[in-house]
Amino acid sequence: MKVRKATEADLPGIASLHTRSWRDTYAGILPASLLGTRLEREFTAHWRHIDIQARDVVLVAESERLCGFIAVWCRPTPYIDNLHVRPSLRSKNIGTALMASAAQELLAQGHTTAYLLVFEHNQKAVRFYQRMGGGITDQAAQDIFGDSIPSLKIEWSDLSAMLNQPYWEAHRKP
Repeated sequence: MKVRKATEADLPGIASLHTRSWRDTYAGILPASLLGTRLEREFTAHWRHIDIQARDVVLVAESERLCGFIAVWCRPTPYIDNLHVRPSLRSKNIGTALMASAAQELLAQGHTTAYLLVFEHNQKAVRFYQRMGGGITDQAAQDIFGDSIPSLKIEWSDLSAMLNQPYWEAHRKP
């Protein structure tokens, strides 16, 4: 598996993976009416019109096809907006590789911190982010297409903590 910067040609695949991941992960958390064709339309439009700025970090993981992606908006504090892995490939260290690669990019830009919001009911993701060195710092509701979803704010006060994960240690470039 290879992690690289996303290109414009990757955006349709990112939109498709984003949709599949939400449908798989958030069934039972988000309203079923949202997870249907509306979601696909929303994400297709979102990724078609996204304004990726020079300091933003958008990476993809690929093998023979797109395996996952991460999007971090640096405006100015890094906000990890998306981390998604193809549902059939979860628990294979792809998310860890994407998080660590993003941390390395952010550190190279001079950032030392980052944060994200995760749905409170997505405990598997909460545990993953905690293993990656993040700490829960706040609770809030997120407005997701008009629905209020209880969420947790997870912050990294030191992004270098992500680079000390076993997967990244074994795959780090000298």
